[in-house]
Amino acid sequence: MGKRPVGRFNIREISENQHIPLNYLAKIMRRLVNKGLVRSMVGPDGGYALRKSPAEISLREVYEAVEGELRMIDCMDKGTICVLYESCPQISVWDKLQISMARVLEDTTLEDMLNRSTKIDVT
Repeated sequence: MGKRPVGRFNIREISENQHIPLNYLAKIMRRLVNKGLVRSMVGPDGGYALRKSPAEISLREVYEAVEGELRMIDCMDKGTICVLYESCPQISVWDKLQISMARVLEDTTLEDMLNRSTKIDVT
């Protein structure tokens, strides 16, 4: 779906073009479908297609659809509090890094990736 964002794509074609094992790609595609980023069509002309234009899909949406909530390290998980959290000298560094990474992923769309001429500003 990378170079031709419009149309239907066969999972085998994606697997071969992107060098992703078919079984692994099937799991990824299922997650993208479940999150509403991609639609699945069955039948002889079936395949996958983006639900929105590439300009409307951020890399953060893709990341979180596949990997879950963005977090740099386990102790930053909202559901878990490390016993060292209050006195941890590293937490501010990890927090800044996570915020920066989230910003880059939010500000970068699939269209940006397709164009490849877009430079990502990390300031």
